[in-house]
Amino acid sequence: MPAGFLLAEDAAVKARFSNITVSDDRNNSRPVSVFFRYPEGETEKHYPFITVELVDLAHNKSLQLSETSYYYDGTSKSTIDYYPSESTSSDMSALLPDDGVLKVDSFVPVTLVYQISTYTRSALHDRQLTSKLLRRVTPFRRGFIESPEDGTIRRFDLMGWTSADLLDQEAGYKKRIFRKVYTLQMNAEIPTSDINTIKKV
Repeated sequence: MPAGFLLAEDAAVKARFSNITVSDDRNNSRPVSVFFRYPEGETEKHYPFITVELVDLAHNKSLQLSETSYYYDGTSKSTIDYYPSESTSSDMSALLPDDGVLKVDSFVPVTLVYQISTYTRSALHDRQLTSKLLRRVTPFRRGFIESPEDGTIRRFDLMGWTSADLLDQEAGYKKRIFRKVYTLQMNAEIPTSDINTIKKV
């Protein structure tokens, strides 16, 4: 699995939108591919598909704490038990020396904004995807996403969606591509220091 800021978040978003299927009179379970960009080659482009794009990043000052240090000593009283986008509590436990603790500087909270677009060639698939995304994948309430790299559960809120249908250039602008664009926000943190080992006195 990719580890590190933005890589872990991208992987979590892609995983959230993977394994979605639609159905029609030819196929009861047609898989929906997920790309980090609009597919370029005809061999890649099989409708329906979903694209994922990171479109904004902002410092979430309302969640910023005063400059401080966090410590991990392997107990429930540690001030931290993960390292953003990289290490779970188990990972940190493996780094913990017998005669010391782990120390990091406070993290910078940020808000990531993702744009998710769905592309279909039929109104039926478009409706099915819209229904699945709004009901099960990214509901307006209870929005969350898991980050396996650090073992955290983040907020992942659907801010809105819009219809943005296109005319298919490859079909001489005679066929319609049904497209929906969803805007989602995710909470994340940027580490400001590496993990350091401090010996116990």
